[in-house]
Amino acid sequence: MRTFKSFIAILITFFLVTPATAAESFSFSGNGLGHGVGLSQIGGKAMALEGKSAEEILKYYYTGVTIEPVSDWYDVRVNIGHLLTSASIQLVSNVGLLKINDYVINQKQVIAYFNYSNAGIFTTIKKGKTTLITLPAAKNISIQWSGTRFLEGETAIVAFNSGKAQRYQYGQMALQVVGKFFEATNTLRLKDEYLYGISEVSSAWPSEMLRAQAIAARTYAISKAGIYRPSCDCDLYGTVQDQLFVGTAKLTEAKYGALWKAAVDSTSTDEENGLTITYMGNPISAYYSSSSGGTTESALNAFGTEIEYLQPVADPVSLDPLRNPNYAAWKRTINATIIAKAFGLLDVQKLEIIGKRIQATSLNGTRISLRLETFRSRTGLPSATFTLI
Repeated sequence: MRTFKSFIAILITFFLVTPATAAESFSFSGNGLGHGVGLSQIGGKAMALEGKSAEEILKYYYTGVTIEPVSDWYDVRVNIGHLLTSASIQLVSNVGLLKINDYVINQKQVIAYFNYSNAGIFTTIKKGKTTLITLPAAKNISIQWSGTRFLEGETAIVAFNSGKAQRYQYGQMALQVVGKFFEATNTLRLKDEYLYGISEVSSAWPSEMLRAQAIAARTYAISKAGIYRPSCDCDLYGTVQDQLFVGTAKLTEAKYGALWKAAVDSTSTDEENGLTITYMGNPISAYYSSSSGGTTESALNAFGTEIEYLQPVADPVSLDPLRNPNYAAWKRTINATIIAKAFGLLDVQKLEIIGKRIQATSLNGTRISLRLETFRSRTGLPSATFTLI
């Protein structure tokens, strides 16, 4: 009988005590899009519609700054293809020529294909299915086209394809082996050739917000120019990691492309300078994002560094579903595997938001916390203003 009672007790214990298991997913609700630091593009648009100037918009979102001319007459090296193993380029204009090192292409039907190998980058020139020539492998390749500052002749337009074709009129490109990949960069004059290709807001937005965006984009680029990054062979990424650069696509937008060009040109004060956001005489790190969670975020909370001009300000328009329809409020569910990877854990049993940080607990009891912005960037959540559902 005693043995039977012991057996029953074991069964009861087995069914009542459920072993802890890792979660399969976590759900979040939040507001805004982006890190929320500095200029809120949705908020700036609303201010422009209310009649505020570009300078008033920028001085609202960046605390204690000055808008003044700063030199922008120099080149920046922009990454247009990261961690590549293959890519291609061709002429898409009816005139002009394209040079791959010393090899000249003057026909639209001819395409240069680039492929990584341990020996370097092989270049294969084809017309249709016919191979015209295969150039020797090289660790770096120079690409120029006519009508630029780097090669005289009729104005050519080229299309570079590293997964998605993008057209370029300005600059000169370089392909450089970095590790087991190659990087593609375009060297452009910051003042116009680079800024003309920035696509961070719609060109149909109010002119003063376009001017504010042009000034912020110039300032951001100036703060990065000359700081070489070996991993991308660049000063700036041409993606939202820095600023979205789309080549000629911005200028050639039907009806609206001229409006963006006019906004950029209107912020240029002379041939060598353009309006720039400064703090105590120095160009700032002009962070900006699409919208916030109703109040912009400080650099301290987002990035862990106190910056005097990047302080929270009210941004209520970001919470207006009429003016921010996709991100005034949002919900997302993320697989726990992605979340565990964000924390460097094998699994996650529980998440907790503690102040401006989020803490994960694994099955073995390990606890790791991250800034909310770091968690956002690693998991792909729209913003760092969120709660757990």
